[in-house]
Amino acid sequence: MLTLERLLAVAGMMRDERDGAVELHDAVAGDSSWSLGCRIYSRTIARITKETLSTPWLRVLPESQALRFTFTIGSLPVKIYKGEPVGIPSRSLKQSFAELKQLKLAFFADGVVGSRLLRLAVEADESGKTTAVTLVEVDQAGYPARLFEIPLDAQNIIPMRPKPINLAPPEIEIIEDTTREAKREEAGDKSGTAGGTQP
Repeated sequence: MLTLERLLAVAGMMRDERDGAVELHDAVAGDSSWSLGCRIYSRTIARITKETLSTPWLRVLPESQALRFTFTIGSLPVKIYKGEPVGIPSRSLKQSFAELKQLKLAFFADGVVGSRLLRLAVEADESGKTTAVTLVEVDQAGYPARLFEIPLDAQNIIPMRPKPINLAPPEIEIIEDTTREAKREEAGDKSGTAGGTQP
C-alpha cells in the first residue's frame, strides 16, 4: 500500500544518497556528470537494498540485468529516474519481467486493478542536489496520468500511528494479608478449645 509515511521514507533515502554523493563530487580531480550519476544510482540502490532488511513493506525485486533496479512499496513495484515528472525517458517506461510479475501479484494480494506503472521522478538543481521527488502514475500510452509531489520538507506532517486509547487511572486498593489473620483466628480457636472454658 502506498502511504504518505512510506513515500516520505523512500524519498528521504533517495534525497540523502543523492545529496551525499554530490558533496563528494570533485570536478577538479576529474569527476564528471557521468561519474556523479553512476555514484548516485549505485548509492541509492545500496541504500534501499540495505533498508529492506529492517523495513517489512520494502523489497527489492530480482532482475535479470545487473543495472536494472525495481523495488516494491507494499506490493506495488516502483522504478526511479532523474528528470521531470512529465518528461519520462523512454528507457524508464520499459517493464521488466519482474515488474510485470509483481503487478499480477499485487492484483491478487491487494486487488490492485490495471497495469499502470509507478515511477519516482527525481528533480535536481545545477549542482545535482535534490529539489523534488514526485510519484508518477503512468498510463498505458506512456503518459503521466497522475502526479504526487512528495513533500521532502514535511515538518508539519504527523506520521501515521495507531489511535491512542484513553484509559482511566487505576484504582489502588489496599489488600490486607488475610493469611496472618486466618492463622491468628485458627490459633485462637484451638486455644479456646484446649482451655475447656465452661459456660
